[in-house]
Amino acid sequence: MLIKLGEIWLKGKNRDDFINRLILNVINITGIEKKNIKIGQGRVYLHNLSARRSYGAGGKSTTYNLKPIFGIHSFVESYKAKLNLEDAMVIAYEIVQKEIGNGSKTFKVDTTRAYKKFSAEGGSASGGEGTSGSPARGGHGASGGEKNSMDINNEIGAAILDKFDKQLAVDVKNPDFVLNIEVRESGIYLYSSNDEVEGPGGLPVGTGGKGLAMLSGGIDSPVAMRQIMKRGMRVDAVHFYSPPYTGEKAKQKVIDLCRQLAPWNAGEIKLFLINFAKIQVETKKAPQDIWTLLHRRLMVKLAQAVATKNNYDTLISGESLGQVASQTIQNISAVSHGINFPILRPLIGFDKQETIDIAKQIDTYRISILPHQDCCTVFAPRNPKTKVRKTEVAAMEEKFMNEELFSEALQTMESVNIK
Repeated sequence: MLIKLGEIWLKGKNRDDFINRLILNVINITGIEKKNIKIGQGRVYLHNLSARRSYGAGGKSTTYNLKPIFGIHSFVESYKAKLNLEDAMVIAYEIVQKEIGNGSKTFKVDTTRAYKKFSAEGGSASGGEGTSGSPARGGHGASGGEKNSMDINNEIGAAILDKFDKQLAVDVKNPDFVLNIEVRESGIYLYSSNDEVEGPGGLPVGTGGKGLAMLSGGIDSPVAMRQIMKRGMRVDAVHFYSPPYTGEKAKQKVIDLCRQLAPWNAGEIKLFLINFAKIQVETKKAPQDIWTLLHRRLMVKLAQAVATKNNYDTLISGESLGQVASQTIQNISAVSHGINFPILRPLIGFDKQETIDIAKQIDTYRISILPHQDCCTVFAPRNPKTKVRKTEVAAMEEKFMNEELFSEALQTMESVNIK
């Protein structure tokens, strides 16, 4: 398996740190042994990677669990030849034959010659002259000395045309498939563009610090977690529940969301569970139109306490500006007023449909829409304020908050590691 690196490869002196973390995450997710991993220029090679068999509507298919590993630009099952074109041609013919069987009628050859000392001395295929990816038939390609990418394109492309006469034609602009050839010091790697799978991009989880997400069970907060994971942050979660107003199914819903998100987070999420019921009942003494804001502020302060004790660098919220009454800029400011701790809001500029699209893509949407109430919806006011004064919510906290209940919520907190 050939993994292509994206943003990681643009790093400077700390590039190795990112690559080493990526390799660690690959080992954790796939179970591959470290001895079967090799690092190349902009590439990571996985040997003897076990595939999973999945059964869908189209029947049995082979998949590799690399898709949720951030830091991967793309990956493809490639075939390795020795450093000579004769050996490479044997594999090229097999790839082309498979593509013809799948209905392909046009192709292009695209060579990357990372190993600049590659020469014809190891053998060459028959072929002729032509432009890159568009070989001429008959004659001979460059012989002896070093071969550049165009030489290899011409030789292999022409040989393919000779062997598969009338079955294939060259199309350099819009081919049915591209025969990719990568010449590296360790060998020649070949694969079809149709077999390449897009990776998630981003940076490897574990390179961007630790964050604690406030996970409600709705659509937004799981997407916020995933977006921050993409930037290399390891993310755990805290959930507030209010028995008997919220049932066990609501708690299980959040556990299921964490299980769905765990592969994106290098395989595991730690979930903190805080019983928020007594605090919510106590703060019902406050004016009803700020209930939601007061509850959110107290959640933030409880989450801050958990984050501080467990060495998290920031809190993470799924808020989107103006989406609901509690998420106007005035109310967001009032909730966090005076709280001296970072809060990241990766969805702040997202349209709701954008968030839904990502939720469906990462398969959290089906869980998030299950009809189990969370503690925010149970105590939602009928007519919430949309523009409170910056100090108003903090003043209500000071007036109605019971410090003993706050301490009790932290002392009775549970935690579970979810894989």
